Amino acid sequence: MGRIPEALVKKIERNIEKIGSDLREFTAVCDGDYMQTKEKAIPIGHIFSWTQSFFPGMALWAYLDTKDQKFLDWAAQFRQGYYDKVFETPMETMHDLGFLYSPYAVMLYNITGDEEYKKIGVKAADALAMRYEPKGGYIRAWGRMDYQTPDYVDSELAKDHFFTESKGLAIVDCMMNLPLLFWASKVTGHPFYERIAMMHADTTRTYFMREDYSVMHAYRFSEETGAAIGEANYCGYANGSHWARGTAWAIYGFSIAYRYTGKAEYLDTAMKLLDKFMSECKGEIPVWDFRLPQDEEKSLDTSAAAVVLCGILEIEKHKTNAHLKKYRDLLQKKLEEYVDYNPEVMGVLKEQNGRHTYTPYGDYYMIESYMKADSDVIVW
Repeated sequence: MGRIPEALVKKIERNIEKIGSDLREFTAVCDGDYMQTKEKAIPIGHIFSWTQSFFPGMALWAYLDTKDQKFLDWAAQFRQGYYDKVFETPMETMHDLGFLYSPYAVMLYNITGDEEYKKIGVKAADALAMRYEPKGGYIRAWGRMDYQTPDYVDSELAKDHFFTESKGLAIVDCMMNLPLLFWASKVTGHPFYERIAMMHADTTRTYFMREDYSVMHAYRFSEETGAAIGEANYCGYANGSHWARGTAWAIYGFSIAYRYTGKAEYLDTAMKLLDKFMSECKGEIPVWDFRLPQDEEKSLDTSAAAVVLCGILEIEKHKTNAHLKKYRDLLQKKLEEYVDYNPEVMGVLKEQNGRHTYTPYGDYYMIESYMKADSDVIVW
């Protein structure tokens, strides 16, 4: 009890009251008022949806901390929408199914034991596995696998790289979707999901990590032959740069991959990426890309730090040393300076994403870090 600061539990409580029964994908905002984006916020069924589950995820962490039923009940009311997305419109999904279903269906199944959530989570894993490209050994990012543009996507949005440049593309973010596949193998007993997750993780190790353990955002392969083509970038500053949150996704993703598989190379990769990340931070919250030109504003990304902190706490479940403790203590101390306890502000964590914003994903991982720091519970 009391692992999440009480003021943040109250914030989560107020947030779910504000959101009510109309859960949407609230986008980043500078003042922390996510509701101002509701008019344009997309529903769970939209193909671009990927951050939908972070508010339910925070509510479920609050439930685990307080055992207050209202948090569980609020999250549970959205089950039908999650069911419909993967059972009725499975093609309207992208590689981000782990971000959507691990903090929702998987958490709810592990908390309640309700087989319906297991069914939904496994179906989401099916849809994610169908994105696997055997030639190249990776899970394809973005877009429908049949290359069709949904009718509800307007002509301007259809020009987005999510549709136009997804062929043969893998991105480092997908390391955080692999836990859904590992979980699916665990609960079904079928190695199919784990094999795909491991093949994607191995491809990421081979192509995304530079010799100095800086990380590329994306990599492109020939769709026809699977041959490696080269680096691509959509979230970092440019090709050759080092996007902080990309490294964070990889650190946490590989640490969870180790938990499920016991493969030493996954833990070794997580540790080497962590050492590189922390050396680039120089004792501070990271800038959003470690290789920004000198004349670019060095804006911070607390969301990257929060994800890395969760990764460290995951690693510490398997090994502990003074090195890791130093990293953990530093990030916990620095992140606390950016936690917003103002009860009138929906957002939890300031200065995310290099754009002086609050985001639901950074907020979620900050809340998760409080629980992981003082709990052995594993929910996804």
